[in-house]
Amino acid sequence: MLKKVILAFISLILLISVTGCWNYSEVDDISIVAGVGIDKGESEGELSVTVEIVDTKEGMKSSPAGFKILTLSGKTIFEIARGIISITGKKLFWSHSKAIVLSEEVAREGVIKVIDWYNRDTETRSDVYIFVSKEKTAKEVISLSSVTESITAFALAQQMRSEKNVSTAPVVEIWDFIDKLEASGEFAMAPLINIHEQNKTKNAQVSGTAIFRMDKMVGTISGEETKYMLFAINQIEGGVLPLNDEQGKPAFSLEILSNKTKVKPVWIDGKLQMQINTETQVGLDEVMTPEEFNNIDSKNVLEKRAGKELQKRILSVIHRVQQDYHADIFGFGELVHERMPQTWKKVKENWGQEFSELDVVVNSKVIIKSSGQTSRSIQTH
Repeated sequence: MLKKVILAFISLILLISVTGCWNYSEVDDISIVAGVGIDKGESEGELSVTVEIVDTKEGMKSSPAGFKILTLSGKTIFEIARGIISITGKKLFWSHSKAIVLSEEVAREGVIKVIDWYNRDTETRSDVYIFVSKEKTAKEVISLSSVTESITAFALAQQMRSEKNVSTAPVVEIWDFIDKLEASGEFAMAPLINIHEQNKTKNAQVSGTAIFRMDKMVGTISGEETKYMLFAINQIEGGVLPLNDEQGKPAFSLEILSNKTKVKPVWIDGKLQMQINTETQVGLDEVMTPEEFNNIDSKNVLEKRAGKELQKRILSVIHRVQQDYHADIFGFGELVHERMPQTWKKVKENWGQEFSELDVVVNSKVIIKSSGQTSRSIQTH
């Protein structure tokens, strides 16, 4: 698989050369950057950058390891990039980069200084994914290549393309992240990434959300909370809704088939209110109770219980973000800006406080569309 990826890159490069941008001899003079990890340097005011570079020559051989890991420190990303070129003797080719991983330390100090270079570089692409490391450094994540013998950044890109089936982390490309930093009434977020070890095998695991106010990370929410945040912003596409029985024990697993969320700002009794309505179609995939749900009445009971539980969980994560972080990652301010421009003029200067006190009402409807082959659990005697 790795050889196929590298061959595809080389083919693209050669194709570009036909148009006059490069010639054949220049293929050996470039280093394809797959991923970047950004940490604080050891010296005051310095950054430490780790790059994952696709080694086209190694990738063409029998060895499965077609990559190199390089780390360099400096005052600016531009300075570091130039330093890497002096080490490799090759021009850095950024347009196939797939991941930028920031350490939490860098994220909390402010990210504009470390991502502005990427936004300005004419050879970079805006569809690279951005992450915040839950490990001590971003280097640990990017350097996983040395353990897994695969290109970490490409694996992360594939993981994010499949994330909609899990829905425990937001999928954030750098263009969207930068847009949120610049937008009125919206706050940026990024998925959290850590190293998961099982049976002595290490892999990158994406779960949870880093929350930003201005360009500084102010806190996190868990993977489970993220799922319900995604409901609130109409970005949920898959995953599972767990549902307990009346005694609070796990009883049902509902697979999310589709969802539609509508959010509307309104004035109620002279107070701004955000009304959220969700309609979710699910499949009844797992029954862990001896109860049977094989008629319309029992199905309706389960749908109503699921709707109330979903409503409670969406409200819970909204209230937590309001109270703990005062950061409108839900885009409520942008909706007020679009639909109530006069109101927005009054509240925009103090939107962080307005958001934290905003009245939010959630109504959730759950529809069970299928129930597999049976609507009861296996019975024992």
